[in-house]
This record gives sequence, structure tokens and C-alpha cells, in this order.
Amino acid sequence: MSINHLHQLIKSLSAPEKGYIKKQAMLHVIGSQNKYIKIFDAIDKQKEYDEKEIIRKFKVEPTLNNFAVAKNYLFKFILKSLESYHNNVKSELRSLLNQIEILYNKNIPAIAKKMIIKAKSIAQQHELYEFMEELIDWEIILLVEEATPNNYLNLVNKHFDELNETLEKKKIISGYKHLYHKLRAKALYTGLARNDEDVLQFQKIASEEANHDKNLLNTFNAQFYRNLMLSNYLFAINEQRKANVILTKNVELLDKNEHMLELNPFTYIGLLRNKAVNELSLMMYPQLFATLEQMDRFVEKHGHINRNFELLTENLKLFIYLPTGQFKKALGIAEKVQNIYAQLPHTKSLKKEKQLHHYALAYVYIGLGEFKLANQNINQLLLNTDLDFRSDLFCFAHILSLIIYYEMGNQDMIEKRIRSTYRILLKRNKLYNFEKQIISFFKKSQNEMSNGSDLLAKDFLKLKESIEAVTKSNVEKNALNLFDLISWLESKIEQKSFMEIKQQKFNKLVSNEASSAHMH
Repeated sequence: MSINHLHQLIKSLSAPEKGYIKKQAMLHVIGSQNKYIKIFDAIDKQKEYDEKEIIRKFKVEPTLNNFAVAKNYLFKFILKSLESYHNNVKSELRSLLNQIEILYNKNIPAIAKKMIIKAKSIAQQHELYEFMEELIDWEIILLVEEATPNNYLNLVNKHFDELNETLEKKKIISGYKHLYHKLRAKALYTGLARNDEDVLQFQKIASEEANHDKNLLNTFNAQFYRNLMLSNYLFAINEQRKANVILTKNVELLDKNEHMLELNPFTYIGLLRNKAVNELSLMMYPQLFATLEQMDRFVEKHGHINRNFELLTENLKLFIYLPTGQFKKALGIAEKVQNIYAQLPHTKSLKKEKQLHHYALAYVYIGLGEFKLANQNINQLLLNTDLDFRSDLFCFAHILSLIIYYEMGNQDMIEKRIRSTYRILLKRNKLYNFEKQIISFFKKSQNEMSNGSDLLAKDFLKLKESIEAVTKSNVEKNALNLFDLISWLESKIEQKSFMEIKQQKFNKLVSNEASSAHMH
């Protein structure tokens, strides 16, 4: 089946959006029913796009002889309808600019001037300085209508001072945005810092912030992107508590400026997700569950705009159930996430998110003792080499694969995986002390199995002590965020299930928090 953008667009629509599009189409009815809505409905019913079937279905329609033209018309009609349905501040400003130009060309400058004043107020409130620049240009063009020989120079200087101030604010915001995206680009490839070199590379990007004049942090966006950059930096170098302070500050900043949400709602859900991930890492469960409630409320209110809001929220819940040992609940969430994936176009960003899903599912199935299913999911991730997936997770997936094959008792595959894991980690500069200890351990286990022996509790205890020593380092500790190896080793030492160990730890933590709260 071929991939078709019209099919992708239609399948991405929410029920309210579909209803609005059909109402718009009724304004263009030819005969008893709009022919294009017939195509719309036929495509919407297809799980996979089949153009031959659609053409066959409508071959008797005289107005649809050229199906390529019909598809193009329908695609543009849907976009136009969505543009109207999702009318926002930016679209209002674009409309006002168009009207200002029309009024100027029709020689009605007085109304044009009133529209400029209205548009400038909106643009300033929402820090849309790209519009401010164009609006001030129009003010300068219309100066002749209000200027006299005595005040013309003063008015010119006034408008250009405002223009320069606008450009300076725009430059400062752009600078902090650039720093944030540079750091994000580094984090997307490297993942969490695992050695001093990683930390230095993150520090190098973050230190560029010192070049910016703090006195110019006088806009919402400059403050927001500075906080976003610093919190991401601190999280990457395992300074989660400091990161949490800044993330909380950024959520409060957005809550105080709700009008900014309309411009980019994805920013808010992304920020809440980062905050939740950080709280999960710090095991701050009451705060974490409060953040999740915020995300759920946001999805309920804005989920119709973008299905990715729901996907990000539900996929996060899947990861939250992992450290608590609630693997059965996690499986229920995974099924819900899978249904969302099935309804969304297979973009590159979605495929990357799905790789996280496979990693989480492998973790879940290890917890449930379903090692064949764990292996299927980890292989989905490892075999998909066409994606520039986050390097730390991709590399650690090989370690997870060793654990899975050990649990399955697959001696042949352990031997092969040890060699390939060592080679891949070495090639990607991901062979840290943590990984070396594990590979060495599984080499030993492979030798023991070859001799017909099993590893003893003391062997697992020895590795546990080695890993605990290694992860005293702040950056090496990041490896434990990817998989709770300590709990897995304790399950072998105490002859209990991995899930039982995880749940015991979580219950003890919750109990301690409750006792502490009671004492205070």
C-alpha cells in the first residue's frame, strides 16, 4: 500500500475537526451531496491507503475523472477549513496585516492606522516581534498622514527607536532559543552525560549563556528559553534537584502567562513532561503524580489540536510504572499507546517515540518474566538502524539484550551478543566502567554455563558491589536511570522476582514518605 498525504491528514483529524470540515463542505454542495466529502469518507474508512480501490469506487462520478486533481482540491480544502477552525493570535495578526495593506491601497489610511494600533497591542502582548517589525514599517509608511515639517523627524526617530528595541528583544530571544536547541541537539544524540568529556561538552554550550546581558531578560520568551536550556543542561549532567527548581519556575512562568499558551501549546506539554521525568528520577512521587494530573487536564482541554499531546502523556505514564514495579498496569498503558500510534501518520519523530515505547515494553516484559516478548521488543529497537535514535538508549538496549538472553538461558546468543555489544559500544564511545563490569560478568556467566555450572548468589553480590562503587560517580549514576540493574541483581541474590523487589522498594519509599509527612 502506498503512503498518501491526504490519507495521513484525514486520519489525523479529531471528531470535532471532521464535523467542522463537513459543515464547511455543505456550503459548496453540488446536487444532493458534496462529491469531495464522499471521497473524504471513503478514505477515512481505509486503515491503509488504497488508491485503486478509491478510483474504482468513484469511476462513475463524472466530476471526478481526474482523481489527482480531486485529491489536491480536497487536501487544500481540508487545510483551509482547519485554518479557519484553529484560528489563533497569529492568524488574526496575518489577517490584520492583509487588511492594512488593502486599506492603504484603497486610500483609507485613517482606518488602517486604527488597525495598526490594535495589531501592535496584540503583537506586543504575545511577544510576536516579527509582526511588530512589519507593523512599525507600516506606521513609517503612513507617517505622511500625521506628520508636519516640525515633527516629522521626531516621529521618524520615535518609530525607529521602537523598531530597534523590537529587533533587540527578538535577537535576545533568538539567542536563548539557539542555546536551548544546541543543547537539545547534543542531548538527543548523546543522551545523559556518562563521562567527564560529555559533561564538558554540555558545559561548553551552557556557558555561552554568560555572554548574554541578564538585564535584557525582560521578555517572557527570553526567561522561558533560558530556563529551558539550564534545566535541560542540569538534568543531562545528573543535577536533577537543581534542574527541578528551574523547571518548577518555568511552569509557574507559563501559568502566569496563559495567553502565551495559545501560540505553542506543545511547549507546555513538553515542559510538564520534562518536569515529570525529572521528578521520576528524583523519586518525588507526590509531585510527579500532581504533574501527571496537570498533563491529563491539558490533554483534555487541548488534545484535539494535536494527538501527540496524548501520546507524550501516555508514553510517559508507561515509563513511570517501571520504577514502581507496576508492570501489569504498565502493560495496560502500553496497549493504549499502541492504539494511538495506529491512528497517527508514521513520521520520523513518531518512529523515534516508538523506539522509546519498545524499550519500555522490553523493560515491562523483563519485569513480568515474559522474556521472549522482551526480546521481540528489544530487537525491534536494535534492528531499526535507519533511525538516528538517542545514542545512550540504543547502546544500553544491547546491555538489556544480554540480560534477556541470560534469563532465557540462550548460551549461543549470549556469546554472540557479548561480542557485538562490546564492538558497538567501543565504536560509539559508550564503553564506560558500568558497561565493562556487566560485559565482564556475562562473559563469566557464559564460561560457567559452558562448564555446566550456574552463577551463585555470591557472583551476583560481587557484581552488585562493583556497580554500586562505579555509580558513586555522579555521571555514571545516570546508567541506573536506563535500567534498575541493582534491583535485578538483588532479585538473583534474594531469589525473588524482579517485580517483587521493585514493588518492595516502592512501598517502603511511600511508607517512609507518609511517616515523614506525619511527623511534620
